[in-house]
Amino acid sequence: MLRYDSLRSADCNRVLMQGTAAAVNTPDGAGASLRAADDAALCDTAKSEAIKLDLYHLVWIFAVCSVLGLIGETVVSYFVDGRWENRAGFLWGPFSPIYGVGGVLMTLALARLSDARGGVLFGVAAVVGAAFEWFAGWFWENAFGIVAWDYSSQPFNLGGHTCLGIALVWGAAGVAWVKLALPVMQRAADTVPNAWRAPLAWGLLAFFLVDTAVTFAAFDCWMNRLAGAEPADAVQRLFAAHYGNDVMANRFQTMSMYPCLAGFRG
Repeated sequence: MLRYDSLRSADCNRVLMQGTAAAVNTPDGAGASLRAADDAALCDTAKSEAIKLDLYHLVWIFAVCSVLGLIGETVVSYFVDGRWENRAGFLWGPFSPIYGVGGVLMTLALARLSDARGGVLFGVAAVVGAAFEWFAGWFWENAFGIVAWDYSSQPFNLGGHTCLGIALVWGAAGVAWVKLALPVMQRAADTVPNAWRAPLAWGLLAFFLVDTAVTFAAFDCWMNRLAGAEPADAVQRLFAAHYGNDVMANRFQTMSMYPCLAGFRG
């Protein structure tokens, strides 16, 4: 299991000093035993509070962030736009993968900086988050002609895919993630029995990979139909029958698709 110990040596030294202070008032043999017990307790505490980067915890972060991100965005957009919209990012399930990937990226990027000053965390999170959002927007546009968000009217934007204001939001979110949300999420993940973790992680990972592949295929067929191409093979006919234009437009209500923007298609 890969982990990064967030308690570090400072906490170890503090607990060791406490154990030593308690030991001076006991007989030599008992004092040695007490120190050994304190050392073991420290190690257990450090392991339980470490930022865990193993497959199970990363898949857990992706799944939970994808669900909570979708719920949060849906609620916020209702108060902003005055209507309920389906803001899912996968064809199957209540998931918005941009939040899941964002949570995993923030965890990986900030794991070794969790004891750094807030300004350092903020800056790294702002850069990582803005870079990720720019890449996601650029990819969707060039792969499928999809415009899922547009910041072209905002100052200091990069191709309309991200902007300075959103980078600042990512910075604040990264600090809150490491200091507040991630420890709670990891403690929740640790309540799952060890015997269930590997099957759960691999099962969810397999589902998300299949969901991603099917979603990409559905986008590709949708884009071709909007470009005026008739379904030419069995796969395209299958998607046209089960995931036609109306179904796709209803599922991805906040996405606009313009086949002419799909730069990867020439």
